[in-house]
Amino acid sequence: MRLLTFFGLLYLVAAVKCCDDSQQSTSKLRRSDSQAPIGSHPTIPVGKGDRFQGGRIIPRGLGTRLNGTSFNLHSSLNRKEIESALKGLAKEYGFETFTAPYQTYNGVSVGGGKIGGGCPDAYRIFFTAQIHAQERGAADNLLYFISDLLYAREHGTGLTYGPRTYTHKDVLKVLSTGIVFIPLVNPDGFEWDVQNNVCWRKNRNPVSSIPGNPRSIGVDLNRNYDFLWDFPNKFSHEVQKTNPLALASNDPASPAFHGLSPFSEPETRNVKWIMDTYRKVRWYMDIHSNLGSVLYSWGDARNQVTRPSMNFRNPTYNSVRGDLALDAYREYISPSDLKTVRAVTRKTVEGMVATHSRNYTAEQAVGLYPTSGSGDDYSFSRSQVNPRLNKVYGFTMEFGFHNYHDPSGCTWYPTVEEYHKSVAEVGAGLMEYLLAVTEFGFGDPVSRPCGFHGGLRHRVQAWKLRVKDYLGDLKIKVSGSRLSKIRLFLRGGF
Repeated sequence: MRLLTFFGLLYLVAAVKCCDDSQQSTSKLRRSDSQAPIGSHPTIPVGKGDRFQGGRIIPRGLGTRLNGTSFNLHSSLNRKEIESALKGLAKEYGFETFTAPYQTYNGVSVGGGKIGGGCPDAYRIFFTAQIHAQERGAADNLLYFISDLLYAREHGTGLTYGPRTYTHKDVLKVLSTGIVFIPLVNPDGFEWDVQNNVCWRKNRNPVSSIPGNPRSIGVDLNRNYDFLWDFPNKFSHEVQKTNPLALASNDPASPAFHGLSPFSEPETRNVKWIMDTYRKVRWYMDIHSNLGSVLYSWGDARNQVTRPSMNFRNPTYNSVRGDLALDAYREYISPSDLKTVRAVTRKTVEGMVATHSRNYTAEQAVGLYPTSGSGDDYSFSRSQVNPRLNKVYGFTMEFGFHNYHDPSGCTWYPTVEEYHKSVAEVGAGLMEYLLAVTEFGFGDPVSRPCGFHGGLRHRVQAWKLRVKDYLGDLKIKVSGSRLSKIRLFLRGGF
């Protein structure tokens, strides 16, 4: 465990070094699709323009292709393409999208989608991605997975990720869970990082920034949730001294700066809004890169199952919490919950490992380093703070592995090979995750009126989208592909 903590520290130290080095020249490493670094391990470039043409071209992942591993995803997605992909998928497959209520500092609206459910109480799964700006491929992997599910449902097929295969029945089973997703939680930070290649982690809110210090702009969004956010008073002073870059920071120039208050940032308030709006969400997965692991709660201390009073709400333990060497405090989790999260994590990892036989691990989040204010722990803590709220099991997926060949020194920018492998690994991992959670259940069942009316609204929404798309088609020359779409519309296919 201490060895894992050591490597966890190296993880954030690398981020600081990268940011320090790259601030000296924020433009010299910009590259186009045709200018990937020459060598045996080229970093995959970020796309230019919009390959999905405003939603007219439909994204399709690797899982629905005959030989998906050989299909060339020539570049990762830029912000415009992420938004265009979501729009295209919604038009093609007739699902509802939404705009979260809180705009970012730069005035960007954060969008998402809902598939497989009907009314708010019918959605039990919540996926987020790209909360850390430099973790390229996170949004891509989620969107390609969603596109695989919808394509397979539409065409009556299964999914294949390397040697891992899933039937059409499996696809329908996981879609029945009702999935809400936000592919790009942090658009401001992501776009800044893509434009400047500076290994940027935070958002771009300058409210706490120090004049003359560009590194002090922004907040680490995964330290801004309301879970032990006040780390100076909630954690051992020893862990604050030995683990300052991982736990969180009050220094705006730190990549782990936690903001001025819990949920000070619109991006984290948007995630909370989903959990408040879709009250029956039971399972939450936040997609990150690139430590090759899937994590379960808790992240502040090692777990224990025998002392319920030893928990994050008890101020008695504030002076020793997080000190893994002293080990005077462990976070309580019920035996049944611990069994559940371990089993789901193991199944997720099994799917990822089976795809390319890479060494993914399943572990408790604190195995990396103690943290405060993280999204997975916040989601799991909600019902313990307020028993009227639904229990949510929170997980973090750290797909992929470091790229030590990028000329900028940013190990989060994946190589071409790494990017392709991760798309398949995340697809298989999320399939196993969804199949596993269906076995553990979703709490109380959806009521019949909700399910019926929700299904009706889903169908009406789908027809509205198809009518709009059909009318738009009449304004241009009708090609063979358009005729296929019109035939699908006329027979009411989904």
